[in-house]
Amino acid sequence: MTTETEAARKRALWLLLAVALSLALSMTPWGKYVLYPFKLFTTWVHESGHALAAILVGGDVVSMSIEPNTEGLTRSRLPSSILARAVVSSAGYMGASIFGCILLAATRLHRFSHAIIYALGVAMLLSVVIWMRNLFGIGVVILLGGALVLMGRHVRGPVSHFILTFLGVQVALNALFDIRVLFHLEEGTHSDAANMEKLLLISETFWAGLWMLASVLMVVATLWLTREKELPSERSRPRPRLAPSEN
Repeated sequence: MTTETEAARKRALWLLLAVALSLALSMTPWGKYVLYPFKLFTTWVHESGHALAAILVGGDVVSMSIEPNTEGLTRSRLPSSILARAVVSSAGYMGASIFGCILLAATRLHRFSHAIIYALGVAMLLSVVIWMRNLFGIGVVILLGGALVLMGRHVRGPVSHFILTFLGVQVALNALFDIRVLFHLEEGTHSDAANMEKLLLISETFWAGLWMLASVLMVVATLWLTREKELPSERSRPRPRLAPSEN
């Protein structure tokens, strides 16, 4: 077995462990407390998706906030275009799903796991300066961002790889769970799907279903495209012949 193959199998093992741990914790009475910081991290990703989309369509971000109940809000000034506003409204849930898939794909870069974690922490701290405006959001993002920076600087090897894997799994799962909540909201409740219904006159249930389908397909495609394959060098390498033995 080559070193590359052994590393590939370890990555697959970390992924399975992260998924199993996430699901196991979610089924316990105290799991919601353990996973609370990761839920807040996903909220930050969601709101950052809105913020980045606002900038990409030519608008600007006024403020971002995160609440203790893990809800968030991004206020922005946008062009009058319906398409631009629809892109920004969709960018929260879709952005979280895409980012979760990016983190899952990044787990293949095991040598750079600590650098990716460090970069995430720096991005969170920068968002405090640029966008975050409520006290709870500022405190939480500073704590989470600071923790990621410290882990990125001081944690290496399998531990940093598992941290990155667990983050990716959490964001991907939370993105799906958050979309699922849209199907159970009372009529008239403010949501990104409700915004899409107002903009494009298509039921918010349709948008929730479309986002759910797209998110599931993205996760499946990410896992498929980044699956561990047999290395070409191993396929072409001749198998050693066993010498005949005499009994």
